[in-house]
Amino acid sequence: MGEALATHFIAKGWNIACVDVQREAGEKLAASLGDNAAFFYANVADYDSQAAMFQAVHDKWGRIDALLANAGIVDKSSLFILDWRGKEG
Repeated sequence: MGEALATHFIAKGWNIACVDVQREAGEKLAASLGDNAAFFYANVADYDSQAAMFQAVHDKWGRIDALLANAGIVDKSSLFILDWRGKEG
């Protein structure tokens, strides 16, 4: 999903921050998108890692206009997922 969104918006002239914990894959995607894309490492399950990434993106382009958050993290503590509450895995 993230790759499709990045490809769509890069074609519209946006600057794209490709963010992931997988450096190699993220750097490869950013390189394939061209000069308006860059890879930034972040573990979206960690607040400090996210904050550092947002600062790095802002430092590079001076602004962040939109965030398309589509990480594959499941919130197992949500009251809407009662069967998972308190379980591991």
